[in-house]
Amino acid sequence: MNDKLYNILKWTLLVGVAPTIALITGLGELYNFDTTLIIGTISLIATFLGAVTGISNVNYNKKITLEELSNGRGEENE
Repeated sequence: MNDKLYNILKWTLLVGVAPTIALITGLGELYNFDTTLIIGTISLIATFLGAVTGISNVNYNKKITLEELSNGRGEENE
């Protein structure tokens, strides 16, 4: 996953999902319709994307650490 895609997903998950769920819940209460399916779907997708971005972040950090160690710039040299 490239940096741009990672940052877009991260921003969307952190800033966009919670207000969207709150809006849908509020509108459901106001207009008297069941929001269980749509909120459940959004939550499941957000959880999945959060896991994917988290795994991507861990892999990126491992790659950086391995590159630093191979270049002789490990933590012991700081």
